[in-house]
Amino acid sequence: MARLPKQTLARFTVARPAALVVPLLLLAASSCSKRICPDEMELDPARSQPGHVAFCASRTDRSRAVWIQQYESGLRRQLCPFIGGRPGGTFQSWHKNGSRWLEGRYQNGVKTGHWAQWSDDGHPVADGEYREGALVQGAPVGAPATCESVTW
Repeated sequence: MARLPKQTLARFTVARPAALVVPLLLLAASSCSKRICPDEMELDPARSQPGHVAFCASRTDRSRAVWIQQYESGLRRQLCPFIGGRPGGTFQSWHKNGSRWLEGRYQNGVKTGHWAQWSDDGHPVADGEYREGALVQGAPVGAPATCESVTW
């Protein structure tokens, strides 16, 4: 965090003490309340590991959940939706620098449809088409996708 020169800090603290205190309190409150789970879901603390893995369950449909893995920096690493205890929906993963890494869909626990993979500088690396978990066209994609090994 950048430091203000003493003259600038003194001017704000003497002339307007409330002007500094209120924004700092709002900043502290917003950084503490960062949501991990999507809006329609709530954190399942029994299945989560603080700081690294979060399981988020739907508030209205308990058959739906999202598994979120994070890097130590707090950036998301992988996001895998579950339906009925099996991967189902759009899987996404990101490199440590925050750029996208993998994207594809799961259906009934296996890869289906188009999958794509990018390098950490955003260039396409692999592109494949899956049907019922088997690669039917293109290059294999998604070796780092660990949704299949997650038990929900």
